[in-house]
Parts: sequence; C-alpha cells; structure tokens
Amino acid sequence: MKKYDGEFSGLGMIAGLLIGLAKGNLLFGLMLGVICGVAMDWGANLWNDYQQNKKKND
Repeated sequence: MKKYDGEFSGLGMIAGLLIGLAKGNLLFGLMLGVICGVAMDWGANLWNDYQQNKKKND
C-alpha cells in the first residue's frame, strides 16, 4: 500500500500562501500551508487505510 509522505506539501503550501496573501500576512500563510500539507498527507493515508480495510472485509 502506498503511503503519502510529503506529496501534498506543495499543494498545501500554495493554498496557505494564497490565503496569506489574501489576508495580508505572508508568515501566517506559510504556517497555514505547512499545516494544510500535513493534514492532506494524513487524510490521504487514512483514506488508503480505510479502502484497504474495506476490501479485506468484503
């Protein structure tokens, strides 16, 4: 099973920076981007684990 480790960090960083630019605080956007990237990796890993366990039980 594929584990996601940093694949979504760029996407999260872009989203965070865009939000930071909209709010006028680039440092806030940078920190938010890191949090979003980690959250997306975590969510993708949870989704893969759920799909794998679902296939086992069927």
